[in-house]
Amino acid sequence: MLKVGELKTLKDIIIKKCDEFASNVAFLEKDKKTKKFEEITYDKLKEDTVALATALVSKYKLKDKKVAVIGENSYKWYVSYLAVTTGVGTIVPLDKELPANEIENLLNRSKAGCIIYSSKKEDVIFEIKKKVSKDIIFINMDKEKSDDESLAFIKVIEEGKKCIADGDTSYIDYEYSDKDFRILLFTSGTTAQSKGVMLCHRNVIANLEGAPNLLKVYPKDRFFSVLPMHHIYESIVGTMYPLVNGASVAICTGLKYVSQELQETKPSIIVGVPLLLEHMCSKIAKTIKAQGKEALVQKMTKLTNSLGAVGYKLKKVIFKQVHQGLGGNLRTVLVSAAPVPKELIDNFEGFGINVLQGYGLSETAPVVAGTPEKNRVAGTVGKASNCEIKLDNIDEKGIGEIIVKGPNVMLGYYDDEESTHEVIVDGWFHTGDLGRLDDKGNLIITGRCKSVIVTPNGKNIFPEEIEDEINKFPEIKECLVYGEEKDDDTVISAVVTLDDEYLKEKYGKDVPEMSKIKEIIWEKIKELNKKMVSYKAVKNVKIRTTDFVKTTTMKIKRFLDSNKKGE
Repeated sequence: MLKVGELKTLKDIIIKKCDEFASNVAFLEKDKKTKKFEEITYDKLKEDTVALATALVSKYKLKDKKVAVIGENSYKWYVSYLAVTTGVGTIVPLDKELPANEIENLLNRSKAGCIIYSSKKEDVIFEIKKKVSKDIIFINMDKEKSDDESLAFIKVIEEGKKCIADGDTSYIDYEYSDKDFRILLFTSGTTAQSKGVMLCHRNVIANLEGAPNLLKVYPKDRFFSVLPMHHIYESIVGTMYPLVNGASVAICTGLKYVSQELQETKPSIIVGVPLLLEHMCSKIAKTIKAQGKEALVQKMTKLTNSLGAVGYKLKKVIFKQVHQGLGGNLRTVLVSAAPVPKELIDNFEGFGINVLQGYGLSETAPVVAGTPEKNRVAGTVGKASNCEIKLDNIDEKGIGEIIVKGPNVMLGYYDDEESTHEVIVDGWFHTGDLGRLDDKGNLIITGRCKSVIVTPNGKNIFPEEIEDEINKFPEIKECLVYGEEKDDDTVISAVVTLDDEYLKEKYGKDVPEMSKIKEIIWEKIKELNKKMVSYKAVKNVKIRTTDFVKTTTMKIKRFLDSNKKGE
């Protein structure tokens, strides 16, 4: 298990950890031809990483330059990430869902000297190539031969191996400070235009050193990688943390294959977002219902819950079929990016699977707080992880803006000193999130500063609170609450999407018309309004027939005007 002070920079993962766990499996990746998962050892990871870094520096003169990487999750994606951060310069992970104009924009903003991409992005990359600097080097992860259009990833690694065989020691000789800028993350822009977050080795290592206080990981553990690797939550918590402990990472080939590949890889830990948990829970519930065991499961859950620690062990036996459906070895699910409904946590933990919640941001590399494996407090995201947490501008309810100080706080925003000084004041990073602390120091997230609806008479309304209640309606898939200014007043409005599966299950072929469904939802909202103070009452409801526009961590882009359209 990783110890404090063991890593000076991320390069130690390659020159120390890869040697320590040389024969262990680092990654499992499905072969495109055999359709079976192939094992990749730490020794192989080190060989490929050092070779790629050597070639990029010695042959392609990219030392201290920025290198972008884009594509679906893959072993080559992560080799690129490690090679650049530990022996070349600054990595710029890009969201594979971005349109061509945004990719072009971020390549220009970052002043990238190279982009490594998968074949699925080739058409977009070729479109961009005509518009960006001719000095940018293009490397295709999947092609077998280099040509005038792009270099082949495998050939670049071969070039690096030849350089090393000829005595090139540029990777080993490359030195830098743990405070040097080595990761450039462009935020998803849920509330504003994306900013470039600058991170250094110290930021990431602070998180890796604090993680064992929340979740202990051992070489026998296997993580299941399903979130996009460009997101720091996945790249650090879901991939780098297992690697520093000698564990393995199974790379999922897509959301629609989750159930199948859980069976094939048998992970012990999954890093995900609430939507993934909901998907898994829905599958479990349907299986239980199909078997006619709903009453039995409820009875056995209550029984094992009442038996404490002994009951936890019994759950693995009693709910063996549930565990087998998730691969058989799953013990923990790490969830972040959005609040997790208590009912969802209770469902999983009722079956004997821990659900640990985390809170963090790109600017904190990413973890700020997390719930530990033991002594968790429901409804909180736990205590600070290797940093300090305070609340600023606390109101009468004890709610204030969450501010953070510690080695995990970013260097600043790229080429944007003004924005940096706005959020980092006297060493404290102002998150823009609202929360309160319980009497034991556990953090409770209550909303976003920027999403707060302020009424004309000065009342503050946190839309997330209302959304949580509306999302409990079985007819609702997702909800967005916002304030509309009308006649010098603020009208609380909601836009919802429908849970088509539920409606089909309840009504069969006789699903009501949209107007009737809207009436059903409106009646439920009127009942909800009775339970809230008057100024929080929802006065208007719209139904969207398409999903909300979201970030890759499945957060609704709250301030996008098109999200508020509906019938």
